[in-house]
Amino acid sequence: MAKRAYFIGSLDGSAPIYKEVPVNINQTIVHGSIVVKATNKASVAAAAAAAGTVWGVAVGNLTTGGTVTDADRVKIDVNPMSVYSLMLNTTGTKTSVTKSDVGTLYDLGGNAWTANLDDTTGGYLELVDTQTYPGRAKFLIKNRVQVV
Repeated sequence: MAKRAYFIGSLDGSAPIYKEVPVNINQTIVHGSIVVKATNKASVAAAAAAAGTVWGVAVGNLTTGGTVTDADRVKIDVNPMSVYSLMLNTTGTKTSVTKSDVGTLYDLGGNAWTANLDDTTGGYLELVDTQTYPGRAKFLIKNRVQVV
């Protein structure tokens, strides 16, 4: 199985900032999934996540059922400067990126760790560099939850 999203560095040289957060019901969060904050708990991100809802990238696995307890928690990286290598959707019209694409905001594909290069509407994955190897590129994850 291919690697999901993984940390490769940051824009300012900082390390990941890990936070353990509660998880909503009926979620399957896997290491490398982008998660959003919904009702103060983590849910798997979908395409076009609303501005200010992206919470971070999971660094653990957790599946929840129809009920959750305080023990249902997952660790995520909440550093807004973290850069992640994400897989690229290779089934659409656009299947690779070039230097001229740097700065473009893309949306998620069919899962919480793949960039859809054909969808820039509501995008929150900012391309910061081209491929790390074929089928992957480096992204800054935008639309983050505001930290106060």
